[in-house]
Amino acid sequence: MELRGDADRAKVAFARAAAGYDELWAQGHHTAELALNRSRAHRLAGNLPRCIAALHDGLAVARFARPLQVELEDARSRVLYPIEGELAGQGRPRQARTVSTRMSPADAWALVGFAWLLACGGIVRCVMTRNALWLAFTTFWVAALGLLTVLWVQDADQRVQESQPLLVVTDEVYLRKGNATEYPARIEPALPKGAEVRELVRRGGWVQVQLPGGMAGWLPEASVIPCGG
Repeated sequence: MELRGDADRAKVAFARAAAGYDELWAQGHHTAELALNRSRAHRLAGNLPRCIAALHDGLAVARFARPLQVELEDARSRVLYPIEGELAGQGRPRQARTVSTRMSPADAWALVGFAWLLACGGIVRCVMTRNALWLAFTTFWVAALGLLTVLWVQDADQRVQESQPLLVVTDEVYLRKGNATEYPARIEPALPKGAEVRELVRRGGWVQVQLPGGMAGWLPEASVIPCGG
């Protein structure tokens, strides 16, 4: 607070705070609240890639945490992707919108249990009274259970697509066609700081990655950091 008028000195203070949060995270204190504070400290210290990585670490613990989702969307908007061109379409990540991003597993099980009890109760009342209204009531809750099943299957498919390790680019770097600087760029311009890629394989100090749009290429290992645990 005392350094709010001196951005350069304030960044040093936020960097110290970020280092402290990183240490707590490394010690196993994995909570959504710590991830949020950690990401904000990195961002205020001027380290957008570490900010994005911290948010993904938090979402790996609490995928449904809305504050982390909102903060990630905002941080992604600060990554300097080109407005037009191939990299604009290939590089920009897409926000996952599945059932597990909207509710916790405990909430999901509670909802399923509630729907199951109502469906069972409706069946019992329908058999006892032979009333068509109870049949409609039961049909509604059975359909709700079916819908929840479909949504969780879609969520499982999304998780399979996200199974490769997530990396964040720490500095502007070209995605190359091979694992050496002699190879030409796969795409231009260079990937910006904060770009997100999926790891495919590592070889000789290089890592083969895939962009959100599907294009694959090679980056130096030193230019990326892992996240998302």
